[in-house]
Amino acid sequence: MEKILKSLFDEKTISVISEIPGKKIIGVREVARKTKIPVATVYRIFKKLEKSGLLKKQKYGVISFYEVNQNSKAYAVIEKLFPKKTPLEIFVSIVSKERTEEIRLLDEAEDKASVLVIGNVKHQKIIEICQAIKKEFAYSIQPLVLTREQYENMAALNIAPASRKILFKK
Repeated sequence: MEKILKSLFDEKTISVISEIPGKKIIGVREVARKTKIPVATVYRIFKKLEKSGLLKKQKYGVISFYEVNQNSKAYAVIEKLFPKKTPLEIFVSIVSKERTEEIRLLDEAEDKASVLVIGNVKHQKIIEICQAIKKEFAYSIQPLVLTREQYENMAALNIAPASRKILFKK
């Protein structure tokens, strides 16, 4: 599916569109910040999406925002192509781009999860990602960050945490 989408749309358009499912109101600057795509490019993509009937521009004084037309055919297509990701899936997609070798799920509840991140990853960076996810989704991710060597030493001593599922493996 991903190959087909990339052949039909450029990567920036796919990133912008993937922010839409599940939202009623969406802003150009918000999407630009989340996707790290320039505001002017996001605005250009929003204009195309507005022409398709997916978005409708609204103004409140000098502030402009876009309302997502969830009744449009375009929205139905986008919802099928870009299903809404869970906070844990978002965490994995971000952290896997770092120098991560593996991400394992240790425990999960409705509003929180514990994960083991194995690799040469900066612990502070992982903490910042967890804080951003907690702020945005009210979902808490508790990471344990280990190098491969640390993990193997713990496994050799039979004190490595038991994982329920491998979420990512390089």
